[in-house]
Amino acid sequence: MKKNIAIVNQKGGVGKTTTAINLAAGLAEKGKRTLLIDLDPQANSTIGLGIEPESFSVAIHQVLLKKAPISKAILKTKIPGLDLVPSHIRLEKAEQELTPELFKEERLYKAIRDLDEYEFIIIDCRPTLGTLTINALYACDLVLVPCEMSRYALDGFSDLMESIEAVKNSDHTQFVRILLTKYDSRNKITNDWILDKLKPFEGLTLKPYIRKNEALNQAHIAEEPIFSYQAQSLGAQDYRELTKNILALCQQ
Repeated sequence: MKKNIAIVNQKGGVGKTTTAINLAAGLAEKGKRTLLIDLDPQANSTIGLGIEPESFSVAIHQVLLKKAPISKAILKTKIPGLDLVPSHIRLEKAEQELTPELFKEERLYKAIRDLDEYEFIIIDCRPTLGTLTINALYACDLVLVPCEMSRYALDGFSDLMESIEAVKNSDHTQFVRILLTKYDSRNKITNDWILDKLKPFEGLTLKPYIRKNEALNQAHIAEEPIFSYQAQSLGAQDYRELTKNILALCQQ
């Protein structure tokens, strides 16, 4: 059965796109046919997989506006088993055009519901709680929330949980998992403070924590997943372990 996973946080810079790319690549590495949908007008997942915004003619904004079927937007990537629906800056305008539409929150769900050739669909969301993110929440089976290990990491977290519960019409514990990113064991005071704040969500916090690792930044510059850029790095180890744990979670 296909699993749709939305990578969501209304804060930027928390490792959202890093997680989307490397989880998708990790699942493909495990032999799972995977589709990554870039739902952010900044197109960071698209560029992060080595695909330039002017190199394709159909992107996710045309799909959401019903100007093209999603099959026309799917691109092969360099990673075997991983395909991409790219994004473009025009997605910004498309979100505005969708605002007055009826049932606008169902557009993505309807576009992907018959893509049975994929075992996993990963959705990289923009850092807001607007129409695009609501579409991802409506369409997904699991919400993965990357949370940076910093003082302001939890700002807006309760709002995000409320939005998820409103869209899914259910308690967030069924749908949400938290992923701690940019973890540095040397920052004991900060780490203890954040982990204390997350105690109410302790059962939702995934392992491993994604350690701060320069190879992850370098992989972005190289426009590659961490597994092909530096397969033995801490970043590759962590995302490989996360992939294994996500597979186990989805099998429950």
